[in-house]
Amino acid sequence: MLHMRNLASGSSGNSTIFWTDSSVILVDAGLTALQIRRRVEDTGFDIEEIDAILISHEHTDHIRGIEILSRRYGIKIYANEGTWKGIEKSKSVKKGVENRALLKDDMLFGDIRVESFPVPHDATDPVGFRISSGSESAVIVTDIGHPTSYLSRIIRKSSVIVIESNHDIEMLLNGPYPYYLKQRILGPEGHLSNEDCGRALEDSIDGDKTVVLAHISEHNNTPELAEKTVRSHIGDGAELILTGRDPGPVLEM
Repeated sequence: MLHMRNLASGSSGNSTIFWTDSSVILVDAGLTALQIRRRVEDTGFDIEEIDAILISHEHTDHIRGIEILSRRYGIKIYANEGTWKGIEKSKSVKKGVENRALLKDDMLFGDIRVESFPVPHDATDPVGFRISSGSESAVIVTDIGHPTSYLSRIIRKSSVIVIESNHDIEMLLNGPYPYYLKQRILGPEGHLSNEDCGRALEDSIDGDKTVVLAHISEHNNTPELAEKTVRSHIGDGAELILTGRDPGPVLEM
């Protein structure tokens, strides 16, 4: 059986743990190594049990902990070639990442299969992931500027969907961010609004699926708005879970 738990979500840091009876992986490590270790332990694992950390892109809120996690605990960090180039330029990584490896489009970590696919975001070569074991699977896309047809197909094949519902457009436009940052967030390689998140899901969701809303902005959104807007698109059939800075519930697939 495949399990997952969101350890943190948002601009302050992102990380999600997936596991089976024999394998444990992390998607992103945007908290400090100490925070990640404590949250992994709270989930029931020693940090040394992590088989791999998969990186979606090089922004700080997804890579903050990888330098120490790779050096102190010997955990192998996987990223594609473009993301490694971005990581090398990052101020979050000063001494370099040990135990680094190249992320391929399709990989096996014990009995966990990981498929990566490109997503539109303002990073070097950002990806989303489909995580599966046996017949169970989850898709995770926490930073994406606009929905894609490929994402819709992946959603239909997955029982759990972790997807960004970053901002309410009116709150963003009337909020404190400078103009250039508002334009970046609203752009085709920025972040997904509540409305766009709902539209991405509405044709692909049924009652057997669980939707996890991720990367909800603290300044340009509220959990209540995100839930209400997305629910208006997908109806009452699917389970809807919201994430934030604190670890979420354990989900079984």
